[in-house]
Amino acid sequence: MGARNERGNAMSFVILTGASSGIGAAAAVELTRLGHQVLATGHSEAKLQGVRQKMLAVAPESVSVPAPIPADLSRMKEVELLAEIVLDRHSHVDVLINNAGVQPSRRRVSDDGHELTLAVNHLAPFLLTKLLVERLRESGGRVVTTSSSTHTAGRIDREDLQMARRWSGRLAYGNSKLANILFTTELTRRTGLPATAVHPGSVRTDLNRDSPFVRWTKPFERFLLTTPEKGADTLVWLATDAEGGAPVAPYYADRRPAGTSDAARDQGLAAWLWETSEELVSVPRID
Repeated sequence: MGARNERGNAMSFVILTGASSGIGAAAAVELTRLGHQVLATGHSEAKLQGVRQKMLAVAPESVSVPAPIPADLSRMKEVELLAEIVLDRHSHVDVLINNAGVQPSRRRVSDDGHELTLAVNHLAPFLLTKLLVERLRESGGRVVTTSSSTHTAGRIDREDLQMARRWSGRLAYGNSKLANILFTTELTRRTGLPATAVHPGSVRTDLNRDSPFVRWTKPFERFLLTTPEKGADTLVWLATDAEGGAPVAPYYADRRPAGTSDAARDQGLAAWLWETSEELVSVPRID
């Protein structure tokens, strides 16, 4: 973060996934407003262009807004292509924010044969981070990953990680959010990179838009859920504040260290998940 914006603050180059709507879109706009260069990526090219217009509207004169990159992160080849583009175009990566996520209402399988929630919420950020890890190390960078308090519902079965035998939307999502925290702690242990996972709160997003329950409760969500801007607050803070560069905990909520489940602190499970994920996405080991 050697460059400075017009306010004299350190300016960083940030990669942000899941930026086409919700928390990711709000974070992209706020980070840009603060004077950081944000490369946004998401599933919808049309929505990304809308977000970029908002970023351009708040960007300080000295800050460029890169063209966003659409990518379907359920496909590991698209994750690899995204990493290739980043490495080819950018010699410095200060922050990687793994924010993309899904919460399907029925069991679905990605084109690669992975349970969809696992693919998008865990395997994609795992692979993208692995592919960018050396560039992040060289840059003195950090990694922030969107998790959730729903990780406490996670019960990862080592014999059925893909949940072929037993699947529910809540369990699949809880498992993926538990995986985010396990990945965060193991990433720091293996690479030394400062990494944090964050609970954004209960936020009005399109994450589980195909759920019948969510459609039924849609008219009441403004009374029950917080805004994407508030949900993005701790994410943005960890990406820019000194705390995120030297975290005292692996998991944060409301700009403070937060408690985790026993499973999220299981070092053996974290190591197993890391090695299993390496096999599933076929990338070189990091030890």
